[in-house]
Formats: sequence, C-alpha cells, structure tokens
Amino acid sequence: MTILDYGIIVAYLLFSLIIGIVYSRKASQSPEHYFLGGRSMPWWMISISLMATSFASDTPLVVTEITRQFGLQRMWWVFTAVLTLIVGIFLFSRLWRRSAIITDAEFYELRYDGKSAAFLRGFRAFYSGIIQNLVVIAWVTFAMSNIITIMTPLNKVWAVGTCIVVALIYTTFSGFYGVVITDVVQFFIASGSMIILAFIAVYKVGGLQNVLTTIAATPGYEKTLSIFPDFKHFDLGMLKLLIYAFVLWWADAGGYNMQRISGCRNERHAVLATLFYAIFQSIRPWMWIPVALVSIVLFPHLTGTQTDTQAYPLVANKYLGIGLKGLLVSGFLAAFMSTITTQLNWGASYIMTDVYKRFIRKDASHRRYMIVTRIVVVVLMVGAAAIVPLLKSVTAAWEFLAFMTVGSGIICVARWFWWRVNAYTEITALALGLVAGLSNPFISNSVVVFGYPWQEMPFEVKIALLTGIIIPISILVTFLTPAVSKEKLEAFYRKIRPGGFWGIVSKEARNLPGKALNAGTFIDVIGGILLCYGLSLSIGYCILLKFGKAAVCFGCSVVGAVWVFRWFKKEVRELEEWGVFREHHIETAQQGDLQQSDSGVKKPGVDD
Repeated sequence: MTILDYGIIVAYLLFSLIIGIVYSRKASQSPEHYFLGGRSMPWWMISISLMATSFASDTPLVVTEITRQFGLQRMWWVFTAVLTLIVGIFLFSRLWRRSAIITDAEFYELRYDGKSAAFLRGFRAFYSGIIQNLVVIAWVTFAMSNIITIMTPLNKVWAVGTCIVVALIYTTFSGFYGVVITDVVQFFIASGSMIILAFIAVYKVGGLQNVLTTIAATPGYEKTLSIFPDFKHFDLGMLKLLIYAFVLWWADAGGYNMQRISGCRNERHAVLATLFYAIFQSIRPWMWIPVALVSIVLFPHLTGTQTDTQAYPLVANKYLGIGLKGLLVSGFLAAFMSTITTQLNWGASYIMTDVYKRFIRKDASHRRYMIVTRIVVVVLMVGAAAIVPLLKSVTAAWEFLAFMTVGSGIICVARWFWWRVNAYTEITALALGLVAGLSNPFISNSVVVFGYPWQEMPFEVKIALLTGIIIPISILVTFLTPAVSKEKLEAFYRKIRPGGFWGIVSKEARNLPGKALNAGTFIDVIGGILLCYGLSLSIGYCILLKFGKAAVCFGCSVVGAVWVFRWFKKEVRELEEWGVFREHHIETAQQGDLQQSDSGVKKPGVDD
C-alpha cells in the first residue's frame, strides 16, 4: 500500500461523511423520510442501491470459499436465490408497494387481527431487527477484517472501526437518503474494482485456458468446473440441485428489499427496480468466480493461518499494483459500508416502528422518535461488533441464517394468496426455525438420519428435512386456531388485490382490477427465468470457454427479454387503467359524501 492507495481510501470515506451531513436535515422531516426517503426515489436509484447492498465485503470471499471447497455446482445456492426476485418482479414488488408500510413486520397487523397479530409484529421485529440483523452485520465485519489483514499493514481493529464510525455517522444523520445515494457511488466503485481484478488476475496467470486446464489436472478439484451435476445418474449432486430449485429460494422479497421497494415513487418504479435488480443478481457471482478459479491455480491448498475465506484477497494482494490496490480496498469498503448502513437503517426501523412506537410510546413527539432511532442505530452496531469474535467462517454464518429462516419463506408466500393463513401459522414457522438454527450446532453425531450422523449431513439435506417438518406443523396449527375475521380479510384484499385463493371475501372485491396473481403469472415467471438464468449461464459458459452452450443460453435470454418486455407493456397499461378506475372510485365517493352532507342523511361510504 502506498500514499496514493491510502489517499483513494481517505477520499472515499470523506465523501461518505459529506453525504451524511448534506442530507441530515431532509432525513429528519419524519420517520417515513428517515426510513423510506419520503417514498420519492426513482427506480434506477433504488435498483442500484439494492445491487450495492446485495454484495458486501463477505460475498466475494464466500463465493471464493464455496468454489474452492465445493465447486461451481454449490453456486446454485446463490443462483437460486434469484428465483425470489424473479417471482418478485411479477408479484411482490407491487404488493409491497401497495401495502404502504415502513417495515415488513408492520404487515402483520395489516394482514391479521387481534393480539396474535400484535405479538407476531413484535416477535418479528425482535427476530429480524435484532437477531438476523446482528448476525449479518457481524459476518460482513468479520469478512472485512480478513481483507484488511491480508491487503494492508493496518491494525484491523482500528481500520474496520474507523469505517464503522464513518458508516454510523452518515447513516445516523442522513437515514435512507444517505444510504441510497452513497449506495449508488459505492456500487460503481465496488463492482468496477472487482471486475478489474478479475481481468488482471486471469491475464497474469496465463489466461482462462491455462486456468481451466490447471484446475482440471489438480487433485481434489476434478469436479470444480461443472456447473450442473451429471444428469445421467440421480446422486447427491442431483438431490442438492433439486433442493436449491424447489426448497431453498422461497420468500416474498421482504426485509430490506421490501424497504427499498416501498421507497419507490409508485408501483411502476417498484417493478422496474426489482426487474433490473433480479438481472444483476443472476450475473453478479461471475464477477468473483474467475478470481476464485485463479486462487486454486495459485494456492491449491491453503494451510496454517491462511484459509479459503482469505483466498480472494490473497490473489488481489499478489497482482494489484499502486493505485489499483487502494481502489479495490475502497471497493471492499464501499460494499461493506453499503451493507452495514442498510442493515442499521433497516434494523432501526423495526425497533422504532414495530417496538417503541407500537408498544412503548405511541404518542411521543417526532423529535423523540428520531432520537430513539439514532440511539438504536449505535446500539445495533455495538452489539454486532461483540459477535464478530465468535465467527470462524462466512459460509458457516450464511448457513446459520438459512437454518433460522427454514420453512418460514414458504409461509411468507402463502399468506398473500391464501386467506386461511393466520398469525399463528407464522409464529409457528418462525419459532421452529429459530429453534432449528440455535440447536443445529449442538446436535450430537449420535443422531443419525438418512444414514448420516447429524453433523456430517449435507447442509442442503438438513434444510429439506427441516422444511418437511416445519411446514406440516405450521399448517396443522393453522387449522387448529381461529381464522382471521372476514372484515379484516376484506379490507386487506381491497387494499392489496393479490389474487389467489380468497373465496371468503366478496365477489366485488375479487373482481377489482390489478390482481397480481392470475393464470398468466406462471407463464410470465418462465419468461423471467429464461431472461435471468439464460444471461447468467451464457456468461458462465463463456468463462469456461464453452461458446456453443453460451450461445444457446444467450438465445434463451433474448427470448425471455422479449417475453418480459411484452409483459411490462401490458403491466403499465393495467396500472394506468387502475389509476383511472381509482380516481373514478374516489370521485364517486366524494360525490356521495357531498350528497350526504346536503341531505343530512347518512349514506354508506365507498371503499378506496
């Protein structure tokens, strides 16, 4: 590291502080401004912010770790997560935007009623805002400390601590505005520097052909370059792929994704933001996989204090020169701070909106709410820092979080489209997932399932097994507990218009235009799959120098792009028709109010 490298890093940190100061007054206008930017953000800014947040300092490290240990087939764990976003394009982006809420925990009292809904809201706020949030912040901090250790001579505690303080300052003062605006800059710094590293590393080691040939001949890495398992035989590799495709991806794009979507100007912007975010998510691992492959050529067997988690920065340290090293470290800082600020803002929104404001002080002053919010941001960061020493591997942290959320994703999807799901359904799934996540490390190898001692059972098989236990129990609890009142369900359906299995609500409500789920939705999702996965696989096969397969996959992506474009044109038309319908509805209601006022006779109102 030279003075130029340190200068680049300092310049980036100063820029982040300035953003925090500039937007502090705007963010202080209201909680909605602090957490959602006043719902005024354009789609492209929200989309880039999502992209920036989606890869922190941990992501290149864990992609390298997975590639080295399990090969490209295990990357389907990352790739299938895109299915959530593809479905989100056609369903959940508009549904979250219609909800007009600040946090996804707030959703529970919109969808359910009674004390069970209030309890679930508080439980979810604690579960996501504290437990999940602290784990995520801790693992990206752990990853950043590994990068600092390998790439700089700086003390990692002081270096990472300085970055955390800067992130705390601009997040605390500027809220959602500062997070999103710095995310846009952070995205280009982080992705640009990492793409540059990929090209330099491949060039320096002798080109892709040399990389692929060397890996194929290296003992222990014979199957590393296979994107798919051997379809001729149903083996463990095939089973894992099926679990990725049918079990692991289920979710309704909640959490910070929902927060970003809710910050969009309208539904059209929400759909566009989700669309481009999904496309990016499908191709982003290929930024890091070339460096992971180069690391196998350079360091096939890391020993001692150096681990597979550190392989990515080891490659960077070997090949980057003056200025470029500072740019990459700034890129890692950008990715790290983007995720940290998002998690802090998102976590604070839970504690303030769903705990303090809902259960402790419902009528406090605006100034008091903002003070509490900023205190919570600091406390969350301190709590996460205390967890960092407990972590040994980023992949292990990812798996821990997957166990905690096992089963609840399927319920999160069902609650939008099936009226019978109630608060007890979700409480059961969340509680059982939490038990699974916390107990998994302590289950003895004397417990043998499917021929595997528990601690030796593949992660994917454990997830499938636990899902098969949690979902039936949650459904059983659903039918053993009271249904949500018809009045609550009617109000929810009129506001959200999700479509699906809602026979309990009135026919008039079910016939409202703009239903998200209909007969054509599944066909539209296929178009999104062709676009995203066709593009991703075409890039992957180009890296593997299999250009015939790359051409076929790219052709599929073109077909998918045309498909999605036609859907989007239809979607815009339907949104416009809904706007006309809604305005007419409001005008009719207002005329009815005037007639009621003139006659002095009370008349039934019209739902908006």
